[in-house]
Amino acid sequence: MNNISWLAMALVLAITSCTKEEVKFYDGKDRIQFSKLGTGTAARYVDSADFSFAAKGDLLADTVFIPVDLTGRTASVDREFKVAFEASGSNATLGADFDFGKCVIKAGSFKGVFPLILRNTKDLETIRKIVTFKLVANDHFEVGIGTQLKSKVAFFNFMVKPVDWELRMSRFFGPYSKTKHRFILYHLGFPEINYAATLAVEDPSKYIFGGTKFAYFQLKLRSLLDDLNSGTIKPAANDPFTYPLKDENGITIIFP
Repeated sequence: MNNISWLAMALVLAITSCTKEEVKFYDGKDRIQFSKLGTGTAARYVDSADFSFAAKGDLLADTVFIPVDLTGRTASVDREFKVAFEASGSNATLGADFDFGKCVIKAGSFKGVFPLILRNTKDLETIRKIVTFKLVANDHFEVGIGTQLKSKVAFFNFMVKPVDWELRMSRFFGPYSKTKHRFILYHLGFPEINYAATLAVEDPSKYIFGGTKFAYFQLKLRSLLDDLNSGTIKPAANDPFTYPLKDENGITIIFP
């Protein structure tokens, strides 16, 4: 056999071997994990979140949608994944304080959401409830990266000052007060608001915004409050505030 024939045979064997390895690699089950925050190399996994009913009025329950990633192959049908409650690290009670919604990866998608249904009980006015949960394997999915399988949500019905208020948010919103914080969330329609340290971690779906968006919120809220205080516009029927707006200490609220 000449050298060309040996070379041809070697290429065939190499291609066959590569194909077998690829098939073997994809033979395993598809996997799921909770999503990272942000994109690219700056993406990071955040394993906890806060939720406040304080700006929700008389809302009896609300749902937090926690994103999940699929690693593997999509399917032509919807597939359910499983989330388990972790009693350790929790002081909330399943069925009384919260429930799990239906967890589905839709057909053709690499993304899904875990619906966590939170109930606004009387306890939340004074107690910060915590629910801890984790992804577990089922007939459709194995679990993915070990550090992205567990998470927790703290929920309550009182205002908590954002950690970035003094350092970053005060230049847009001015001095902090609980009433001002509640006014901001109510009129923006957000359950919370946080400042993005970099553009890479800006994520409106999680109410994390950069400086450009905060400047827009500042102008919007300042104009709205001026109009409400002066009577130029009338507050909505369900608006919980009294105008001119003062904070819990009787000080007139303004935006810079």
